[in-house]
Amino acid sequence: MAEEFLSDFPILIDSSQHLLTDPRDDRERLRLILIGSTSGVREMIHKLHVCRIADAGNWSRLLPVPNSAEVMSILVIDRPRNRDPIG
Repeated sequence: MAEEFLSDFPILIDSSQHLLTDPRDDRERLRLILIGSTSGVREMIHKLHVCRIADAGNWSRLLPVPNSAEVMSILVIDRPRNRDPIG
């Protein structure tokens, strides 16, 4: 699932809601990105898993951050798109 973030399928910007949207359905694609040291990123993934916020197995493998000693991991979540404007 997280590898989809790196794919080149079409993503459109919905200017009315300023959200990244998937044109194939009525879902909003959210991406959480952790960037930091290897131990820091792994620790945060574990904490989010323990708190039942994000399953540790759904994060991407650790990826090197270009021109840096840091790594990143990506989690892609789909959720129903909210049709009602906020506020």
